[in-house]
Amino acid sequence: MAVIKWIGIFVGVLVVALALWLLSMRLGMWNPSYEEVRQKYAGPPSKFVKVGDVNLHVRDEGTGPVVLMLHSSMSNLSIWDGWADILKKKYRVVRIDWPPYGLSQDPKPSTGTIGVAKIVADFVQQQNLTDMTIVGSSSGATLAVMYTAAHPERVKALALSTLPLSAPPPTEIPLIDTAIVWTHDNLVPNYNPRFWYKRSLSLLYGTPSRLKPETVDWYWSMNNIPGKFERVSTYYKANTGSLWKSGAGDEAAKIRVPILLQWGDKDIVLPISRVPDAVAKFSNATVEVIHYPDVGHYPMMELPEQTGQDLLSFVDRVHASAPARAGAQASTGAR
Repeated sequence: MAVIKWIGIFVGVLVVALALWLLSMRLGMWNPSYEEVRQKYAGPPSKFVKVGDVNLHVRDEGTGPVVLMLHSSMSNLSIWDGWADILKKKYRVVRIDWPPYGLSQDPKPSTGTIGVAKIVADFVQQQNLTDMTIVGSSSGATLAVMYTAAHPERVKALALSTLPLSAPPPTEIPLIDTAIVWTHDNLVPNYNPRFWYKRSLSLLYGTPSRLKPETVDWYWSMNNIPGKFERVSTYYKANTGSLWKSGAGDEAAKIRVPILLQWGDKDIVLPISRVPDAVAKFSNATVEVIHYPDVGHYPMMELPEQTGQDLLSFVDRVHASAPARAGAQASTGAR
C-alpha cells in the first residue's frame, strides 16, 4: 500500500508541475519580446521600410538585375541566407518578411495572401524594382505567381520551390505531434516550446541531420513574438475563405515567363505527386523541374549550396537569353 501511495503522490506532483508549466506558457512567461528578437535578427544589412501602414523588414544586398525572394508560411527572410550569399555576388538580392511573419508589422487584420500580394506590389512599385526574377517557397511561391499574373511587366522569370496552387492536402504526422498541436491549439495558443520546432522541422527535412540548431533558434524566436499566433490564425482563416476556395490555377495560366521548379521529393506537406499538376497549370510558360530525392520542404535550407547553384544557373540563363516563347513544356532532372 505504501508503494501505491508514493506512486500516487509522484503522479500528482507530475500533474501539478505540468499544469503549472502550461499555465506559465499561457501567461506569456516564456515568450521573447519583439524588441529582443529584432535586436538579435535585424542587424545590418537589415532595414525597415514603411509601405503604407506596414513596417516591412527588408534585406537588400548586391548589385545587378533584381532577385526578389518571398519566404514560406511560418518562416521569414532567414530561409534565404544560403541562396542570398550565392546570388548577391552577381545580382541585387532583395528579401522581405511578408506579414504576418518575421519582423514585419502590419497593424491591420490580415486579408490573407491576397492582401500580402498588395503589400508586395506596393513595395515593388515604391522601390522601382523591374526585370525581376522572383524566388518563392511554398506559400511564398503562390504569392509570387499571384503577383506575376497581376504585374507581368515587372517580372522576367520565376524560381519556385514546393509550390501549392491549390489548398495543400492534410499532412500526416506522428500521434505525439498531433497531441502537441492539440495542446497548442486548445491550451497554450500563444506559445510553442523549442523542442516542438526541432521536431516539426525535422519532419519537414528529407534528411533531418541537416537541420541546424540556429535554424531552430530563429524559428522559435520569430514565431513566439507576443501576438504572432493570433495574427497567423487570422491570416490562415482569410485564406480559407478566399484563396483556397479556387486556388491560383487561373493566375498560373497567365504566366508567360520562364519558370524553374525546385522540388524536394521527400516533402510531406506538398508531395511529389503534385508536380505534374503544378506544371500543367503553367499552360503558357516554359517550366524546368529539378528534383532533389533526399530533400524535404525546404531545399534552400536543407541543401543550400547545391540548390543555390542550380538557381544561379537558371538566373544566369534567363539574363543571357531572349524572352522565352509561350507554350508549356517541362524538363525534369534529379540532383
